[in-house]
Amino acid sequence: MSSKKVVFLSLACVFYFFDSAQGQLAAVYSNVSRTDDCSSWSSWGPCVWPDPETKIPYMAQLTPVCQEHWFFKFIRTRYSPALNSFFDYLSSVMKSSKPCGMCSYKQSCGYGGPKKCHISPFEVHGGRSILPFYVSEKVCNRRDLRGVDQMESCHVDYDALLENGGECRLWPTTKVNLSSVEPAFQKHIVNLKWYSCLPQTLSQTKYSKYGKAKHEKVCRCCCFPFRPNPLTYRCEHTPGTPEAPGEDSYYV
Repeated sequence: MSSKKVVFLSLACVFYFFDSAQGQLAAVYSNVSRTDDCSSWSSWGPCVWPDPETKIPYMAQLTPVCQEHWFFKFIRTRYSPALNSFFDYLSSVMKSSKPCGMCSYKQSCGYGGPKKCHISPFEVHGGRSILPFYVSEKVCNRRDLRGVDQMESCHVDYDALLENGGECRLWPTTKVNLSSVEPAFQKHIVNLKWYSCLPQTLSQTKYSKYGKAKHEKVCRCCCFPFRPNPLTYRCEHTPGTPEAPGEDSYYV
């Protein structure tokens, strides 16, 4: 396995998972459609989500079939600590357990075929291109989520994000441990713009420990390529950005 190929694969994997809460930038690095290169594709898995109540890790939410796919095995072996830390952080700042912000995706993994889709490209006799990964994904729609409309932007802890150095600053944060990621890639991760957030003052009143009334603030956030509408706080597609996989059939 050449060092250059490993570096490229590592960088692609890093961006895949850290440029959005659920990795929708696979579209940039790898064709996310279920191609005929593979003899079969797994059924669509569950909608992955950093639920603050269950706190189930990312990898554990994938189907057993996808967990054994070469791409996710590579991620698990190389980047599990960073990925788990990232997922734990998201769980800690979310104020709702329901999927929101157009951040929840489902995956399907390719197997077999002339390209031996489930096997690492470094293990295929004669070699195979690193791309595509043969992992397909779609943003989850209301039917997938049993009626939950994740076009509603996420309610995120205002005070927790303020600790990151700015109002509604979800990323970067020192609360995610990136030590398992190569130092050369960490700066790229820190600079990623995978979300859009706006502050919102809620109508209900809270009381401080001194008994003084105050209005509660939250951050309303959407994942790339969406942004919160400043009036409705529903997610809308950001002009000039590519469609998310499955976005065209969200309301079907």
